[in-house]
Amino acid sequence: MAEDLYDDAIVDVVGPNTLLSEPCTIKDLVLSDITPRQLDFSSSFTLVATAERRTKVNSFILYFDTFFTVSGRPVSPETKVKVIKEGEVILADIWPAGGKRAPQRRQSLSADRDALTSFSTGPQSMATHWKQTLFLLREPISISDEVLGSIVHGSFHCRKSKDNSRELDVEIHFSAKQDPEGPASDMIVQMFKVR
Repeated sequence: MAEDLYDDAIVDVVGPNTLLSEPCTIKDLVLSDITPRQLDFSSSFTLVATAERRTKVNSFILYFDTFFTVSGRPVSPETKVKVIKEGEVILADIWPAGGKRAPQRRQSLSADRDALTSFSTGPQSMATHWKQTLFLLREPISISDEVLGSIVHGSFHCRKSKDNSRELDVEIHFSAKQDPEGPASDMIVQMFKVR
């Protein structure tokens, strides 16, 4: 039964203090013009450890940030997402519910018709019902405290499951370097089901 733990991705809330690197974008999905075939993809990644202590990386964490514009145009990749911390006041739009019309609101005086709204489902933001997806590693990655900047290089492969259209098959290939100038470890490949 413990072996199954490493076969299925886990959806749960992860705290911001558990992060050991800066995030890396795996895939930028422009929902206004994406096709179903583009949802099967492969993407390379590089993670540089920011931990200042000896530790082990036990999982990769996946989450999404989302952006909305009035015009519907794509957002520049350099755009930063709004991170909402626990306890911050959030001003929400009013949406119609239960077949009733939403109360009429005063039209914005802003001439900015490309206003941006965003939120993150990541560990650094307030928890949402989407949580995060954890990919537990069979072999944890050791991070050295002697040299800052241990590096993990890898590739993330995602495709719709052939057995169940509501599941994803994910394959992660990665190797680690304790020292940016040193040799990389052997490439490790681990496969997961996202249910």
